[in-house]
Amino acid sequence: MQIFYNFGLIDVIQKEYIINSYIIVEEGKILEVGKQNDLTKKQKENGKDLEGKTLMPGLFNLHIHALATPISNPPSLNYEEQSKFALRGLNHLQQYLKSGVTFVRDMNGRKNAEVGLRNSIKEGVSLGPNYYVCGQGLTMTGGHGSNTARECDGIFECKKAAREQLKRGVDFIKVMATGGVMSPEENEHAVHLDEEEISAIVTEAHKFGKKTAAHAHGATGIKNAIRAGIDSIEHGSYLDDEGIKLMKEHNTALVPTLAVDYFLFKYGIKNGVSEKSIEKARRTQEAQIEGFLKAWEAGVSVGIGTDGGTPFNAHFGTYVEFISMVELGLNELDVLIAGTINSAKIAGVEDWCGSITPGKQANFIVLNKNPINDIEALKEVDQVYLNGELVVIQDIEYLPHLD
Repeated sequence: MQIFYNFGLIDVIQKEYIINSYIIVEEGKILEVGKQNDLTKKQKENGKDLEGKTLMPGLFNLHIHALATPISNPPSLNYEEQSKFALRGLNHLQQYLKSGVTFVRDMNGRKNAEVGLRNSIKEGVSLGPNYYVCGQGLTMTGGHGSNTARECDGIFECKKAAREQLKRGVDFIKVMATGGVMSPEENEHAVHLDEEEISAIVTEAHKFGKKTAAHAHGATGIKNAIRAGIDSIEHGSYLDDEGIKLMKEHNTALVPTLAVDYFLFKYGIKNGVSEKSIEKARRTQEAQIEGFLKAWEAGVSVGIGTDGGTPFNAHFGTYVEFISMVELGLNELDVLIAGTINSAKIAGVEDWCGSITPGKQANFIVLNKNPINDIEALKEVDQVYLNGELVVIQDIEYLPHLD
């Protein structure tokens, strides 16, 4: 049994900051939460005094690419061994964990390395955050991500492709509804998998109780995916008023990945990203911000994801997504809720993580400052606890630490 006391608690369920709090952890789960005046003198003597610090649930990142190195022009990785993919991914996952992220969703795997990596973490062979994988993303022939995704065309093939991923034991299914922004040769408005194909995939996933997510930039592709029953729209760059209305009707979530542009514009221009890609990204960013703010105001469920692993999009930079939202005028506490319990709901794991609640996993972080007062407090995580155990990870980074 471990006792932590004398801290400010960010309660993402009651939506408040509670001073002079305590929690008791036993066998990796939260046993009790309360006010420290209720603790006995002996309990305090045996506990850990966190005076002046803030304790909150571990952060979520619902959109990452753990097997991707965040540089401009990575070498072709399709010829590398499965083991090397897994080791690279483990390095990146530990960067997430050290930066306070205790749950991630990986949006594209390679050579089945991600499934074995997930299993090694679950079994305690390796140290990493809670790691959900989709296996290979599903795309049309020649569609977005086709260099690593599973190509499929038509309802029959799409059903089979979904079943293949489910057979591998994935946690959710991802589809490509449109072209991409970072791919210079692609049109981000182009419809890739259509509504009927996506619907077939979603039906198969939901049979097994699995969530689904859609890469979608263009307005038509976004609405196709929503009508097909997709659970979350990733990016949603050209989300329009009709799309927002559909999201509310279908209870579809949005993971906007705003951090992509921060890293791209800060580091990409001087480090080899093509002018065409930068120009397309700038054009898209304006529309994305407008649609995101409208969706937020309308009450669309929003989660935190960064697309970590894209060019210069560091695996330890999840805090940028939180900061970006606050800089757009959103309330700090609301953004913290989006990045914890709300993201847990989007991923379908709110029953066992996402808040400091008795019975849930003891996944929490300790901060030197209160992020409700200054969201940049998330840049400096003092302590990370996973299943009640203090996480200790050496400094391993592929990139210099970013400002």
